[in-house]
Amino acid sequence: MKIFTVYIIDDEPLAIRSLKKKLENFPEVKIIGESTKASHAIKEINSNPPDILFLDIQLDEGTGFDLLNNLNFSGKVIFVTAFDEFAFRAFEVNALDYLLKPIALERLEVALAKAKSRITEFSGDQFEPLCYKYSDRIMIMDKNQIRFVLLESILVISAARDYSTIEDMDGKKFLILRSMSEWEERLPPEHFIRIHRSFIVNINHVEKILRYSTSSAKVYLKNHPDPVTLSRTFYKNLKTKYL
Repeated sequence: MKIFTVYIIDDEPLAIRSLKKKLENFPEVKIIGESTKASHAIKEINSNPPDILFLDIQLDEGTGFDLLNNLNFSGKVIFVTAFDEFAFRAFEVNALDYLLKPIALERLEVALAKAKSRITEFSGDQFEPLCYKYSDRIMIMDKNQIRFVLLESILVISAARDYSTIEDMDGKKFLILRSMSEWEERLPPEHFIRIHRSFIVNINHVEKILRYSTSSAKVYLKNHPDPVTLSRTFYKNLKTKYL
């Protein structure tokens, strides 16, 4: 029988004990560590990575996402969260699955079966990034707070080196660690289009497009004070899809 190693991170000791008790129902699972502290967990996991990581979203020392950014980990992540299913689509890592608190034994069994299957059949492979639906909310870390921004409320995304800036209908701006090419892979192409190497716009919020020459044009967005440059390279793409 193949043994699958597990590590548990949760800032609530009672939650860890409850999950450990449920995992006793699965003899093929071996718990190799647990922690209520992110800093301690990072050291242990980096030195002895498990096959499966059970990770709480909200921790005393930041979030589960902060922790993942500091891990050298290629195993499977199963989130344990109090967020509902609708909110969970916003979580921006390639998690294998998620479990809502309090954890049901039947749901745990399903998550473990999925993890074991992936480890056995696709060892070392990573999952494809989540492709958004227009009705989704995306999760953004804003000054140590988790915010959920409606995708349909986004006006424009602009490049900022390795980062990008999101601007929404309310005039709010959020800085996120993601490249423009990554946005192109995830955003629904029927609603978002790249019009410049530095800009992606929500076509549903375009008010007008003014061409000044064969190589110069500006895109005007609703509720946005400044026009966005439309480059000649991307104009053909815009014309083919929308004009």
